[in-house]
Amino acid sequence: MKAEDWIRLGEHLKANADLLEAMALADETGITPPERMTKGLSWLMSKGLVEEDSDLLHLSGLLLDVGAQISIQGFDRVAPDLKEILISIEEGCEAYHGAKAAGDPAETERHLRRVTNTTRQVVQHLRNEQNVTRAFIEGGYGFSVRLTDRIRDIKNAIDRLKRLHEKLGLFTHTGLLQLTRSDRALRGKLIDGLLGAVSRNRFALDEMIGRLDRLSLTVRKRNKMRQVAQAVDAHLQGGGVIDLEPLLERLDAAVWAGAAPVSLGGNAFCDVHAGENLEQLELLIASLPAAKVKVAPAAAAQERESKIVPSGANQEKELEKPFVRAHLEAMLRELIATGKPQSATDYWQDCGDPDIPGGIWLYALDGYAQLQAAFAKANGKKLNYHLVPTLAPHSRFSANRRVSELTLDRVSRR
Repeated sequence: MKAEDWIRLGEHLKANADLLEAMALADETGITPPERMTKGLSWLMSKGLVEEDSDLLHLSGLLLDVGAQISIQGFDRVAPDLKEILISIEEGCEAYHGAKAAGDPAETERHLRRVTNTTRQVVQHLRNEQNVTRAFIEGGYGFSVRLTDRIRDIKNAIDRLKRLHEKLGLFTHTGLLQLTRSDRALRGKLIDGLLGAVSRNRFALDEMIGRLDRLSLTVRKRNKMRQVAQAVDAHLQGGGVIDLEPLLERLDAAVWAGAAPVSLGGNAFCDVHAGENLEQLELLIASLPAAKVKVAPAAAAQERESKIVPSGANQEKELEKPFVRAHLEAMLRELIATGKPQSATDYWQDCGDPDIPGGIWLYALDGYAQLQAAFAKANGKKLNYHLVPTLAPHSRFSANRRVSELTLDRVSRR
C-alpha cells in the first residue's frame, strides 16, 4: 500500500468510527445498514473490510483481528467468556443443521461462517495469551522494581493461566463431536481446527505455568541474597567487624573455613650473622631423609613385540541391507505389473514376518522411503513413486493422529 492508501483508509475508519463500534458490539448478529450509505462505508465494503449478509452489516474477520490486537492492554486485557462462546457455537451448530435439513444453502453457509468466526476467536485468544505470557516472562516480568509488585504480577499471571486452563476443559472431544452430527464441514472446523488448537495450547499453558512458578522462586531467592549482601555491606560501611571466632568453634568449622593449599617452597632469611645461619641450614638439609625414587616395573620397560597382522583382517565388511529394501522392491514390481496402488498393511499380512508388528513395518517403510527421496533430491532426481498415509481419527486425549495405513502409488506426471 502507498501512503495515499493508508491516509484514505484512516479517513474512512475515522468517519465511520461509531458505526464500526456498533458492528463490533453486535458481533455475529450484525446491524441494519444506515438509510444513507456514505462514500467511506461503500469504500470499506468494496475492499471487503465490511461485509453485508442478509441485509445486515458485519465486520470482516481481518478488521476484527486488527481491532482485537489494538485493544489489547498488556497482560490485564479483557478476555472473552469461553462459556458464552461455547453456547454460541452450540446455537450456531443447531441453526446449521436446521438450515441444512430445510435445504437452504444460503442459510447453511451463513451459519457455518458464523461458527467459523466464533471458533477463530477462541484460537486467536489462545494464541494471544501464549504470546503475551512469553513476552511477560522474557521482558523482565513487569516494570516495577519492588519485590512485592513483581511477586504479585507473577502470581496474577499464574492464576490467570490456571483459570484459562480450567475453562479450556469445556471443549472436549465428546461434546464437540456430538455437535457435528457426523457433518464433514463442522467436523473440520470443530475437531480438526478448534480441538486441535485447544489441545496444543493446553500443553503450552502447562509449560508457561511451570516457567512462572520457577520464575517466582528465582525472584525470591535473588531478593534474599540481595538483602544479605546489603546487610553485610551496611555493617562494614558502619565500621563493624565480622567476628569469625564463633563460626570457627563449631563442629563443622572445616566446611566453613577450609585451609588453602600451600606449595612446598620457601626462602632462607639471612641477617648480619649470615655465615652461622647458612651452616645451620646446611646441617638441616643434610639431616633430611633421601628422596624416594619410583622405579618403573621391569615388565613396562620391555618393548612390546610386534605381531604380524594378516591382510584379510582389516577388510571392510559389507553393510547389511535394510530389511525393508527387498519388500519395497517386491511392492514396486507388483505396482508396475498391476498398475494399482499397493497396501503396505495387506502386503505385510501376506508376505511379511509375523514376528514383526505391523506398526514397526510401517515406521521402517516410511523412514526408508524418505531416505531414498533425500538421496534422489541430492542427485537432482525425483522418485516416480510415493507413500500416501491414511490417518486414524483424532483421539479424545491428544491432538496427534496415528498413521494406520501406507499406500504405495505412482507420482502423477504433470
